[in-house]
Amino acid sequence: MNQSPALRVGILCILLWLLDGCATQRDCVAPVGASGLTPASVASLGQGEGAVVTWGGVIAATRNLPQETEIETIGYRLDRCGKPTAGGQPIGRFIARQPGFLEPSDYRAGRRITATGRIAAVRDGQVGEASYRFPVLDDAVVRLWPEETADDNGGWTPRLTPYLGIGFGSGGFGGIGGGIGLGF
Repeated sequence: MNQSPALRVGILCILLWLLDGCATQRDCVAPVGASGLTPASVASLGQGEGAVVTWGGVIAATRNLPQETEIETIGYRLDRCGKPTAGGQPIGRFIARQPGFLEPSDYRAGRRITATGRIAAVRDGQVGEASYRFPVLDDAVVRLWPEETADDNGGWTPRLTPYLGIGFGSGGFGGIGGGIGLGF
């Protein structure tokens, strides 16, 4: 079968685009479990025990116990990849329990986590001087998100040097074209 050069270039571009899309999604893990349950609703209604949920938020405190670590977390809504959103109203606090020791300097207040686990119970506790009811996730699988720095530009890095770009494309109706560009 004889294919035109423009068709071959088009197919190659589509394949590269698809591969690039797969590479950028490798850190994306969609939340699992009962999406309608929030820490606040479980704490107030006392329902949901035994359900598997994925919750995330900002660490408030980390406590290492003899056999496990408890991470008290201020819950926030998750994006489609399970990362806690930066803004918005908190959706309640929860405690994620993970077997073993977690380094408190890594799991310190202010860091973002996502935890998937089974709701074991609702436990009474304190936030400052106020009483609070915490849903507890047992044997949680915890993901610690990378720290974001103040100079983080959302992955965009400004170019400080000029660059040269070369492109080819189909002009439709059997035409083919190309171009050279200079950018700063």
